Amino acid sequence: MKKIAIAVKENGKKVEHFGICEYFIVYNYDEKKHNVEYNNVIFSSKDHGTNGEEWEKSADAIKNCDIVICEKIGLVAKNEVKEMGIKIIESEGLIEDILDDFIKTETKKENIIL
Repeated sequence: MKKIAIAVKENGKKVEHFGICEYFIVYNYDEKKHNVEYNNVIFSSKDHGTNGEEWEKSADAIKNCDIVICEKIGLVAKNEVKEMGIKIIESEGLIEDILDDFIKTETKKENIIL
């Protein structure tokens, strides 16, 4: 079971930029059955002040997740998140469509024999 964090915009339907999102919707992903189930919401406390980068708060918020899906992510944030062992998927659009595409991609990977 993997945890997928999706950076979302205010309405909770579209994917947002990693560093400016206010919260992440977390889903559990069953790799064997290829199904996704809602887990919870993680809020990323941002104050938009001068003490620290906003992306650091996002990275800290998802530290227990395996995958993050976001519209875009800056280079420094991308490197830090990768170092945390979190896979990054950059995509844009509606959350439902992005999760469908993720499952299709994962299912195809399973069918490839090397």
